[in-house]
Amino acid sequence: MTTPAFRIVADGTDVTDAIADRLISLRITDQAGQQSDSLEISLDDRDNRMPVPRSGAWLRVWLGYSTGGKLPVYMGAYAVDEIDLSMGPRSMTIKATAAQTAPELVKEQRTQSWHGETLGAVVQEIGKRNGLDPVIKGHLAGIQLKHEDQTNESDQSFLTRLAEKYKATIKPADGKLVVTPRGQGAGTFTIEMGDVSDWRATLKNRGAYGQVKAKWLDRTTNKEKVISYGEKGPLPAYEEKQLFRDEAEATKAAASRLQSLKSGEVRISLNMQGRPDLNADGQITLKGFRADVDGTWVIKSIGHELGGGGYTTSVECGTKGEEDSSWAGGSGANNGKPASEKARLVANAAAKARGMNTRGGPSSGNNACVYAVNKVLRQSGVTPPWGNSNSVPSARAALAGGAGTQLAGPEPGAIAIMRDNGNPPYPHIGIVQSDGNIISNSSSKGSFSWVASPGGYTNYYGRSPEYWQIN
Repeated sequence: MTTPAFRIVADGTDVTDAIADRLISLRITDQAGQQSDSLEISLDDRDNRMPVPRSGAWLRVWLGYSTGGKLPVYMGAYAVDEIDLSMGPRSMTIKATAAQTAPELVKEQRTQSWHGETLGAVVQEIGKRNGLDPVIKGHLAGIQLKHEDQTNESDQSFLTRLAEKYKATIKPADGKLVVTPRGQGAGTFTIEMGDVSDWRATLKNRGAYGQVKAKWLDRTTNKEKVISYGEKGPLPAYEEKQLFRDEAEATKAAASRLQSLKSGEVRISLNMQGRPDLNADGQITLKGFRADVDGTWVIKSIGHELGGGGYTTSVECGTKGEEDSSWAGGSGANNGKPASEKARLVANAAAKARGMNTRGGPSSGNNACVYAVNKVLRQSGVTPPWGNSNSVPSARAALAGGAGTQLAGPEPGAIAIMRDNGNPPYPHIGIVQSDGNIISNSSSKGSFSWVASPGGYTNYYGRSPEYWQIN
């Protein structure tokens, strides 16, 4: 029998022994993609003697086993950004994220143009100015960028856009800026049926589409054109909502989407004895489960938890390749309804989502305004017209490109695009509530909870918002 063990070093001091008899639980969530990894430690504070760690304190964590020839495995570094204290029973919960180990990457807004550079050169420069050691894997370093503008945008937000475009994962981790091809960062792990305590799989929309159509802007005529990828037949065509910048980009996106749609949407949840060797952004091969579940899947997230029940690991994995934009919830069931009915559904969904945690979004919720709106739209059964993008200018471009109708003023369920004097002048996005106020992501709270009148947003940003109804 192996004995679970952990080790924690806080700002260079080993505190393992000091908290060992007070540990209630320790949980690490390893997220795929740009979402920040997180750490949560709950401690017994029965005598109010537990010192409160400073905001920004670095916690380095090891987790695993101390017997059976195994030793705890290093799980990374996290910076403290929130402390919860409770009196019944007295406890202290410390929340920390990997993103906060590089705060300037998230907070500082920059304006810079990149022309003729490689992706590797861009990552090298951004890593250097943020004190991070760039680690670039696979073919990504040599990708040539024709032209990219970073305008009043944090380095984290800019890198997130590049990651979406080039199907990469870019995020800070333990003093490094790690760039990997999506789904290939951690290699492939094999799990057999006998390794898990329980599992569940959801299979949806398998082979529901035979073709994908995507719109692109012909800049010579300034008109939209449509390309079709796949074969015509009895199956319907899936229509991408995003307007792509050229034919090549539209074709590439359509090919990726069709590959995903042929497999359908597959989501698999696994629970097992603690496996510290498992981490996200890799692939997992399942054997001995059953047909349609066995195979190789992309890891979405890994949860490691040490507590009263011992050490357990949970795995969320699913569709290989690019998943459908409905993965995050909602399948676009209401896309075909009239614009007025969509607006009503969106307003209702926004009211229900008030207070929704957005720390799983870009920069641990600091740059999650589009991420939050995307989640609300999907919960309403409406697919975001801008696809999976987390960029406000991209969202506005999609709405202005035919996916929306600009309104004279705020109406319930409308998308509110905040404006300032930047270039482009679109720093924030929200949704108009039924009472006429606007709700959006609060970067300070990491939640969908900033409610203010249109005038309040105007005073904050300096210009009145734009209002768009989704067509």
